[in-house]
Amino acid sequence: MPLSGKQLSVCLFFVMFVYSGVLKILNFDKKVDVLGKKTMLPKSINIMGMIGVILLEIFGSIIIVVDRLNENIVPDLLIKLIYGLYFAFLVVVTLLYHPPSSHMIPFLSNVTTFGGLLYIFYDTVH
Repeated sequence: MPLSGKQLSVCLFFVMFVYSGVLKILNFDKKVDVLGKKTMLPKSINIMGMIGVILLEIFGSIIIVVDRLNENIVPDLLIKLIYGLYFAFLVVVTLLYHPPSSHMIPFLSNVTTFGGLLYIFYDTVH
């Protein structure tokens, strides 16, 4: 059975996050070092945070996509938790890495991503 337009849109939307999660694994030490410079937190906290982001980007994305492809088979509480983590992640990453400045495109790109995720969330959770 072919994918609906909404299903295809969700799949395409989350490709970026899965790809980003895989890149974080491949460049883990460098990503943790850069995060540490941004947060000024102990390395162990940055390592745990990076692991959490990797899990969210890869497994959170897969769970949402599988849920949308199979007519909401994942419990609503888990779906809401994943979306909530994504919203928090996007706010934090935008403030740390792409705050509004003279280079507005990266900031606006993250705002647009937040808006797209918000739309998918409200289309998913009834």
